[in-house]
Amino acid sequence: MPKVASNQAESSTLTARQRETLILIAEGKTTKEIAVSLGVSFKTAAAHRTNLMNRLRIHDTAHLVRHAIRTGLIEA
Repeated sequence: MPKVASNQAESSTLTARQRETLILIAEGKTTKEIAVSLGVSFKTAAAHRTNLMNRLRIHDTAHLVRHAIRTGLIEA
């Protein structure tokens, strides 16, 4: 299966919190800003980010943003 299709399939299995985190990352928010937006601690926000990256097998912000655009979570 191509990587894009694989990532899109995995994206559909994200939790609501992981989708929220991905949207905030794609909007350019820092982990600290994500924590404030979600009303959680910095460590919890960092854990959400790590879990999201592991689930999608994407380990840099630029590719997370590209993924969010491709899957329709945000617009370019």
